[in-house]
Amino acid sequence: MFQNEVALLKKENKNQSSKLRENDEKTINNIMKSINIFKVNSYDAQVIHRDLIGMAQDAELRDSDLEKAIGRDIKEFTDEIVKNSIGPSRIEILLSFLIKACEYFLILLIALSYGAYGSLSWKADPIIMVYYIAVVLISFIIEGLITPLFNLEKGIKRIMPSLISLFMFVMLTMLISLVYSRQNAVNINAGRIIIISAALYFLSTYLNVQNIHRLAKGKKNCIKDLIDRIE
Repeated sequence: MFQNEVALLKKENKNQSSKLRENDEKTINNIMKSINIFKVNSYDAQVIHRDLIGMAQDAELRDSDLEKAIGRDIKEFTDEIVKNSIGPSRIEILLSFLIKACEYFLILLIALSYGAYGSLSWKADPIIMVYYIAVVLISFIIEGLITPLFNLEKGIKRIMPSLISLFMFVMLTMLISLVYSRQNAVNINAGRIIIISAALYFLSTYLNVQNIHRLAKGKKNCIKDLIDRIE
């Protein structure tokens, strides 16, 4: 049900990467960490990954390495890759957020229900749900957008995502603590939210797979050997 072209490419890329020299693998990893779904859709990202592995393998045959084959600043090279791609998929960004949010709510509510309250129903100010949603949104933006921007930076710039993340979480927590009130507490039906989150997770995952099929349409020749191998 959830088999898709990205999963096939990712598996093959992981296998081929393990055969590369350490410095080439590190270079590729740094480039790929700078490419995110806000810039390049996940299918094209894996095709790019595969092409980089091919470049590294060709360079090794010439007793060279990937950095020399690139022949320019890695950051500049990565920016050019992004510029020449077809760009991100808005549908994929939305679905990725929904998948992450559902995973977060499933883990959090199950942990709270059985670890903190001992029940699938408990009382709290509804504003706490806004806090949980905001936490997911901040995490998604930090992980998917901000961190990749600083991945190829050096020195203090490299820890900027951590500083920005800490600042945003502290400010959010302070803001929610100011408006949170036990007097506004209502019954939170965690069981119902868990069921809805699970249903949305599977629906979002299914739709994401269909979107990947759409993105890969007309490009399946790039991974035809992988599909034939499985079949």
